[in-house]
Amino acid sequence: MASANAPAEMKPAYLIAGTDWPKVDAAITRLRARFDPESVEQLSPGGEEPVDVVAACNALGLFPGRRLVLVRNAEELDDEAVAAIADYLKAPAPDTTLGLFGGAGFGPKNPLVQAVEAVGEVRVFDAPERKQAADWVVRRFAEARTQCPPAVARRLVELVGEDVGDLALETDKLIAYCGDQVPEVEDVERLVIPSIDIKPWDITDAWGRRDAAAVIGLATADVERREDVGRVIAQLAAHVRRVHRASVLVEAGATQADVARELGLKPFPAQKLVGQARRFEPAELGRAIVRLAELDLAVKGGSRVDPRFELELALADITGG
Repeated sequence: MASANAPAEMKPAYLIAGTDWPKVDAAITRLRARFDPESVEQLSPGGEEPVDVVAACNALGLFPGRRLVLVRNAEELDDEAVAAIADYLKAPAPDTTLGLFGGAGFGPKNPLVQAVEAVGEVRVFDAPERKQAADWVVRRFAEARTQCPPAVARRLVELVGEDVGDLALETDKLIAYCGDQVPEVEDVERLVIPSIDIKPWDITDAWGRRDAAAVIGLATADVERREDVGRVIAQLAAHVRRVHRASVLVEAGATQADVARELGLKPFPAQKLVGQARRFEPAELGRAIVRLAELDLAVKGGSRVDPRFELELALADITGG
C-alpha cells in the first residue's frame, strides 16, 4: 500500500546534488518520507558491485503503489550508465520515481541534469566559499525566521570553520538556545565549541569502545590547566560531531564508501568512524554533543566545580550513554 504521505502525482525523476551536504541530506529525508520504507530501493555506484539503475527502475515492486529508486553518489555513474538513464527517462516506468543524489559537478550542461530537467526536478545546493560562510549562517537563521547580526555569523565561522556540517550543527544549537531572540556574540562565545583539526584517536577509540575508564585516563593525562580542558573538549567535540554525521548517513542507508566521500576521509579513518557510529544511536550522539557544549560552558565560568572534575563527569556521561 502506498504511503499516506505520498502525493498522487510524483515526478518520474529528481536530481538533488551539491556540496552543501546538510541540505542534500535533508532533501533525501523528505523524498524518502513520501514512500513506504518497503517501496524504497537504494543503490550506490562506485563500489565493488556493479549497479544497474535502469534495471532497478524497470523491476516490478513486491508491494503495490509507487516505488522510489534512490541512487547515491550519482557523480560516480559512468558515461554508459548516464546514457542509459537518459534513454530510460524518455519513457520512464509509470509507477517508479528515480531519485539521484550527488555531490559536486552537476552544472547545467551535465547530461544527467539535462535528462532529469526534461521530466522532473533538479536542485543543486552548493556549500559557501570561505568568504561566504558568514552569509550562509545568516541565511540559515533566516530559514528559522530568526535574525542573525553579521558580527555573530562571523564569530561563529571563526570558531567553527567553514565546514557546512559543523556550521549547521552549531547554528541550529544557537537557534534553539535563542528562540525568537536575536543572538549576540556573547551567546556564540558561551555555546560554541571551537573546532580544532586534530584526530585524537587514542581518546576517541576508547570512547568508541565505550571504555569510560580509558577515555577519562587518556583525556586527563596531560590536563594541568583550565586551557588544557578546553583543548580536550574541542578535540572530542569535533570528533563526536563527525561520528554523528556518519551515523545520520548510515541510518539513511549510506555505505562506508559513501561516508568517506561525504566527509572527505580516507578509507581507514572512514572505517573507524563508521564502526564508532554503529555503536551509538543518532539521538545518543546528539545528546553527547549537547553535553559537551554544557561542559564547555561550565569550564568557561558557568560552574564553580573544578574544570578537570567537570571533564571527568562529562566523559563518563557521553561514554556510558
